[in-house]
Amino acid sequence: MFSVSVRVQSLSKAYKRYRVPIDSLKELFLRRPYAETSWAVRDVSFEIAAGGSIGIVGDNGAGKSTLLKLLAGALAPSSGSVERFGRVAAILQLGAGFHPDLSGLENIRVGCAVMGLSPAETDNILPRIVEFAELGHFIERPLRTYSSGMYLRLGFSVATAIDPDILVVDEHLSVGDQHFRVKCMRKIMALREAGCTLIFCSHDLFSVGEVCERTLWMHEGRPRMLADTESVLKAYRDYGRAMDASSAPSATEAVSSNQRKQAAGNYLQEVSVDGSIKDGIIETGGWLELRVVAELTDAAWHEGVHLGVLIVRNDAVWCFGVSTKMDGMTSGFHSLGGNSYGASFIVDDLPLLSGQYSFTVALMDDRSPLIYDTRAGVAPFTVRHAGKEVGLARISHRWELK
Repeated sequence: MFSVSVRVQSLSKAYKRYRVPIDSLKELFLRRPYAETSWAVRDVSFEIAAGGSIGIVGDNGAGKSTLLKLLAGALAPSSGSVERFGRVAAILQLGAGFHPDLSGLENIRVGCAVMGLSPAETDNILPRIVEFAELGHFIERPLRTYSSGMYLRLGFSVATAIDPDILVVDEHLSVGDQHFRVKCMRKIMALREAGCTLIFCSHDLFSVGEVCERTLWMHEGRPRMLADTESVLKAYRDYGRAMDASSAPSATEAVSSNQRKQAAGNYLQEVSVDGSIKDGIIETGGWLELRVVAELTDAAWHEGVHLGVLIVRNDAVWCFGVSTKMDGMTSGFHSLGGNSYGASFIVDDLPLLSGQYSFTVALMDDRSPLIYDTRAGVAPFTVRHAGKEVGLARISHRWELK
């Protein structure tokens, strides 16, 4: 077993940009430069230990997808090097390597051959791929009849069926239905636990935080920060708030998002605050209860869900976050009848000092980092403190004169 799975040294990728197309011919025949050099990725270096995991985050256009293609071997670098030790599987873009006129089964065989499997090895894992993809009779049909979600099912099923040593994932899981997204995230977690090295690019920072030990923040083609995931995500969130503090979904977007979640069957139905709170105001030391009602499918309920709660001050400071899973609860909810389930988050002695606060609530799958639904800025409340202490929270303490 290799001690290092991936070694990247000064990796860079440049593209030529011509003012007009004919300039490329002029450059060829006149042997004079007519192009401008545009660097998509520049000076990236890191190592990943065998069985390790690294996340890649950054704004659109930061060079993330180009970097993943370089890491997977789909692109040749302009300078620098990538060394990969072991079998690599990559999910880079929908339909990559597939032929639209071939059937799903034929494309499975082609995909397995490209990854180095013999026909006999392909026959051995073919039933597993077909079963995981859940494409039914469409597996016999040409790929040009597939939706983007069906492309994802086939591509992910082929890439992960070979038990790779290194898995490179560019986030396309959002195009799939909720059921298959859960399957994908659980498969990724199972591969990681089995010792597969994972390179995971995603805009879902929660999933990055749950899956990856370290994270690389790409900015304008260059590495801006590479460290433990918690530190990088904190810096990246701070950057995002500073750049776009006023961005919020419009009422139309919020309604559309809620309709999509309800259609999926697992969503937060109601969030309310109770306790010794009156007209939205509670005293420090008071009793606070957050009541949550969720709508769950039978499958989600039986497979396991948990509830996450975060208290946020109005200046975006995270005061406290916890989940039912963190606290070792075997079930995050109790049945209210039908497909409705409830839970309560209770603070008997609220330590927060004066300020304005709200909750962020998340409904999550038990066996993967997938979030079914989330609500931010809900159940707002104001804390009033009669004492003279300052800061975020009241801390129990005592004095000794020695």
